[in-house]
Amino acid sequence: MPRYMNRPETQLNAAERKRYEKYGYLIPRYRLPQDMLNRMREAYDRLLAVNPGIPSDFMLGPHLEQPGAQGVRGSREWLEFATQPEILDIAAQLVGEDLILWGTTIFGKPAKVGKTTPWHQDGEYYPIRPLETITVWIALDNATKENGCMQFIPGSHKARKTYSHHWEEDDSLTINQVCDAEHFDESTAHDLILEAGQMSFHDVYMIHGSRANTTGARRAAFVIRIMPGFCYYDHALGQEMAQPHQAHDYGRRPLFLVRGQDRTGRNNFTIGHG
Repeated sequence: MPRYMNRPETQLNAAERKRYEKYGYLIPRYRLPQDMLNRMREAYDRLLAVNPGIPSDFMLGPHLEQPGAQGVRGSREWLEFATQPEILDIAAQLVGEDLILWGTTIFGKPAKVGKTTPWHQDGEYYPIRPLETITVWIALDNATKENGCMQFIPGSHKARKTYSHHWEEDDSLTINQVCDAEHFDESTAHDLILEAGQMSFHDVYMIHGSRANTTGARRAAFVIRIMPGFCYYDHALGQEMAQPHQAHDYGRRPLFLVRGQDRTGRNNFTIGHG
């Protein structure tokens, strides 16, 4: 019996499953206990202190002790945060029992100067075949309309396709790949308003973004990327796709089998660990 069957707060009910299928995202009933939230906030303060030269808007791979291309000096505690059993229990109900962690990010969205994240799909440049992955977005601070909460285009995942994007060279953006406007209606967007400790799970094909933070309140979030075990992370393809995404290190991402099995038998769990 799956472990989550004994955890009512992480067992998804029919309404939650239907909502995820319809809209492409879910805010589960489970939220971080206060002591875990406090630990993560303290760890974030330490992360900022040891990485003074890296903008806090976008910090890639805090779970890695060996810095990637961006140079973030991370720590194993973020790997532990990313693999909390309750989080994996919920993910398993959405994408299956075989789970491979392949990335984490912290979007700091600092007060007054937090950048805009333009409308985009995450999967546009992921070397994962078939392209399936789930993103867990954990609020370390309250996320409000005013401080730049995440916004989703509901149902934009249903076609199971990546739409055309264009490149925008703009220092006011956290990322530069922007979804072309003809593929979505911004007026339909849902605001992801969360209290600190709450989280959302969203589909890889979801079109999403967030506004700049001009308030005096930080809006930090820890983001976890998990793919199901039937997917193959193609490091060689990731290296080919690296331009102009070299800072994302797609060709050298370490994989972590965090539950179940690698059903492909092809995923390389040595790259990036040495």
